[in-house]
Amino acid sequence: MGGAEQSYRYGESYEEIVQLSDGQRIHLRPMRPSDKQLLLDGFENLSPDSRYARFMAPKATLTDRELRYLTEVDGIDHFAIGAIRRHLVSKPEGAGSARFVRLTDRPDAAEPAVTVLDRFHGKGLGSIMLQRLIEAAWERDVRWFCTELLAENTASRRMIESLSPEVKFRHAGDGAIIATLPVPEPDRTPTAPGFFDGTPIHKLLSYVARAKVSVRPRVTQPPEPPR
Repeated sequence: MGGAEQSYRYGESYEEIVQLSDGQRIHLRPMRPSDKQLLLDGFENLSPDSRYARFMAPKATLTDRELRYLTEVDGIDHFAIGAIRRHLVSKPEGAGSARFVRLTDRPDAAEPAVTVLDRFHGKGLGSIMLQRLIEAAWERDVRWFCTELLAENTASRRMIESLSPEVKFRHAGDGAIIATLPVPEPDRTPTAPGFFDGTPIHKLLSYVARAKVSVRPRVTQPPEPPR
């Protein structure tokens, strides 16, 4: 999909240093196969609550198959960037990741996921990575993000359904709603701040951050191997 990978701003050569609200500097770059240990270390530094929120189930570790799936990405149908905190006298530390996986039956749509380690919460890293994810999605002709939401009560469902007339919904059973949200078009200036403020994705993030709704991420579950 899209043009040649080398023509993407968020291609193999993409690297960026961003500054968080507390002054920390974080290195953003594409996920690499060599990041398995960095990703595993980051997972082990997630609190049990964050692990549950990310996987919607208690989870003690990542399997080898999951690590391969999360790090050995093609950069087009499965796009992922890592956020790394570099230290002068110790090894680099993973701070988070953001990814989307294109739907096999709908090439203009993908499932997104953003994970931020607990000690980097509330510093703006999640919003920065989501912004980059949106820009990368537009480069790759992804125009919709599909997210499975767990609305535990009527008020939660109404909140979701009030996001925007553009948001499409279908009920998936088990109290879940699959929301298909438009990917906001980035400002013409790359990485322009705040272009998605007030959009359905931005509102949904606010609901999730306030624990009004839960997201059931599926992109972290690798497909079963062929039998």
